Amino acid sequence: MKKTLIFVFVISAFFTAKAQPPGSDIYLFNFRLDDDNFYISNAQNITNSPGYDNQPCFTPDGSAILFSSDDGFGQTDIFKYNLKARSERRLTYSPESEYSPIVTPDEQHISCIILKRDGEQRLWEYPKNGAIPSPVSKVDKVGYHTWLNDSTVYAFILGTPNTLDAILLASKELQKVASNPGVTLQKIPGTNQISFVDMNDKKNWVISAFDPDSKSIKPIIHTVNSKSEYYTWTPNGVLLSGDGSKLYKFNPKSDSDWVELADLTDYGIHNFTRLAINPDASLIAIVVTEE
Repeated sequence: MKKTLIFVFVISAFFTAKAQPPGSDIYLFNFRLDDDNFYISNAQNITNSPGYDNQPCFTPDGSAILFSSDDGFGQTDIFKYNLKARSERRLTYSPESEYSPIVTPDEQHISCIILKRDGEQRLWEYPKNGAIPSPVSKVDKVGYHTWLNDSTVYAFILGTPNTLDAILLASKELQKVASNPGVTLQKIPGTNQISFVDMNDKKNWVISAFDPDSKSIKPIIHTVNSKSEYYTWTPNGVLLSGDGSKLYKFNPKSDSDWVELADLTDYGIHNFTRLAINPDASLIAIVVTEE
């Protein structure tokens, strides 16, 4: 697949001493889930290259998918897959590694984690049309993030233990929310709350909701299996998660437990992790482990 460079900048060379991430691809499906209908069809491997292709995120206008990729060479950059053109473009080209791309609330930037050779791991943002990145925050050891609004970012901070913290951009204050969170952080549709996986009980992980106004944490549902950190929300507030090859849903308003929707082995998929839904819930992207 041809990759066109649109951001170029030169900064210090990087790659972590850790082994490169395991191989994965991003599959795209047509999707529908409502009270009367469900289908998933037309599987497309939109990356189809060796190495790490992961962390898909749809743009707010639904025209593209952002993702992180190393193409098998051990250093990650951010790419953008245009859904109409069925082509991808490289958004960053640096000797450092970029992860976890998300469109910022103003829709003018793409925020991501930049991991440097010296181990610094902070949140930065790129103007969506190019140029040099600028730091969002000086907080270090940021592993994952999600935006509540234009002034507050929730971040998974690496440590002993790992923590979920609110980064208040105006005051530069860091407020601890919880210990031992999972890697998936998302704003719950239609609310002012953030969801995360509470991993404090090693035998019973729970997807939970944090309310910034009341500072309260409430359980939503146990994870689909005892070791699953990955889930996503549909725009109308239904949880989706995977276990091996199987896709499940949980509607907090009507379901008492996870409900199996589909088994993706017919598409040659035996294990998938991260998921993302486009803004009108007509497409689903899933990350499939390479075999």
